[in-house]
Amino acid sequence: MATKGEMVRVLAQRFDLNPNKVDAMTRAMARAGLRTPGGRGRAAADMTGEDIFHLTLALVMGLETKDAPEAVRELSQLRLVRGNLFLDGHIQWEANCDAGGESKLLDALNRLPVSGLQLHRTFGAFCGHWLEEGFEDADEGFNSAPVSVEVSSNGPHAVFSHRSDQGSLKLWFGDGARDLHTQEWERRTILSDKLFRRLSQLARSGAS
Repeated sequence: MATKGEMVRVLAQRFDLNPNKVDAMTRAMARAGLRTPGGRGRAAADMTGEDIFHLTLALVMGLETKDAPEAVRELSQLRLVRGNLFLDGHIQWEANCDAGGESKLLDALNRLPVSGLQLHRTFGAFCGHWLEEGFEDADEGFNSAPVSVEVSSNGPHAVFSHRSDQGSLKLWFGDGARDLHTQEWERRTILSDKLFRRLSQLARSGAS
């Protein structure tokens, strides 16, 4: 896994930002308890997938350093509220956690063909764990399937999408996800499959 310094260098390059700005952002995350304490030299700690995801959210959303910890914490703690899986145009299952469907949703997700992948009920932990495990030791069809993450200011809420020959999976996190009609105004941030895989590589094997 990446150290704090490797994480800063890779994400600064990825988003064409001054490394000092990215370093200041990740130090603000650490002070807020949103990043593993880093250390230096041989004592440098490995960053988790959740650490990398938190910093990425702050950067892609263009947040100011002073505002980022509170905004990222709110997004990271969004709870899983619903999910569905479509295959060949037909719904395979749908579950709403408020309607007592949480166990059905958890059971369905735990059958996904990814060794070591565990479901987390909060958005940051779910995405962070997927960065660490979601593309590893899976069958080829599942491993190559595209993933995307969309964060909306409405609510706010977030949507995690995964498409494979197993079906089209969507998970909604946050209160705003319960009301899916079109809003008059909302800001959306999308993490593409290409970016998510690069973050996964960073989370699993460091900057090399």
